[in-house]
Amino acid sequence: MIALDSGFHEVVGIVADAEASARRLAGALGYRLVHAGDVAPDVLALLGLAEGTTAREALIMHPDAQRGAIRLISLAGAPAPLMRDGGQAWDSGGIFDINIRALTGIDALHAALGIAGCRASSPITDWQFGAMAVREVVETDADGLCIALMQRVSPPLQGYDGIGGNASWVFNSTQIVADFDAARALFVDHLGWAPVQETQGFAGNEGGVNCMGLPPSLAATIPMRIGIYHPHGRMEGSVEIISFGCGGHDFSDARPPMRGWAALRLPVSDLSAFATAMVAAGCEVSAAREVMWAPYGKAEAIAAITPWGARFEAFRLA
Repeated sequence: MIALDSGFHEVVGIVADAEASARRLAGALGYRLVHAGDVAPDVLALLGLAEGTTAREALIMHPDAQRGAIRLISLAGAPAPLMRDGGQAWDSGGIFDINIRALTGIDALHAALGIAGCRASSPITDWQFGAMAVREVVETDADGLCIALMQRVSPPLQGYDGIGGNASWVFNSTQIVADFDAARALFVDHLGWAPVQETQGFAGNEGGVNCMGLPPSLAATIPMRIGIYHPHGRMEGSVEIISFGCGGHDFSDARPPMRGWAALRLPVSDLSAFATAMVAAGCEVSAAREVMWAPYGKAEAIAAITPWGARFEAFRLA
């Protein structure tokens, strides 16, 4: 059953070869293939792609989970450039990463993703994240799909009873923003989401230790704000925003068909209210259209693009 009004259900990535990427990631993460086939033209139109575009897709998901899936789409023809081509962790714009928990050991999961073609921006890092202590590594594949692995050290992780294997389902997604206050207002003031956690400090722990690839000699001096938001204040389909006080490139104008994380898909009960809130927050919002959201069925959907270029697709199932 799909949870309504509870954050994102799945993340969409555009890749060179959907089937090949699905095999690699599913093998590394222990996920299963739940759907594969041609992408419906109405779904491609929702992504902002030109009429006549054709594509294949593969949907993978944790075998014990009902949410947190990864949908990979490959378009016919030569692969497009990357959305965040040459981008670093501190560069703003679009969807930066997805977050997956290492439930039994981050080292093995990191090694599996390395074999699958990912490269980390820093070694596995012991990271103090507010009141939480974690081990974390951020890695990216050739299609620009960035995955942050996190293993909780303290306090003890809760809420994953019955989830087997080493990798959890996708529980959070991060976006790097230039204007933290404006981005926070979108989630809190306009959508009415609740803060899960908010911190303000520097990009490096003691000694400049960080998982983002920043030079340790600089990281401890770079201001950083982090906020995580969800309709009910849970880290289940939540969205994280980060701003760094060091400037950088901006990828807010990157759009499909470019490769990388392309959209978060959110099941909602009131599509009109979602659209109204996103317009008020300064988003570019599409007209509602009927789509076939495979394998879930017919839905009415809109796409909302934030001022920093992150695409949110909201679906109301028929």
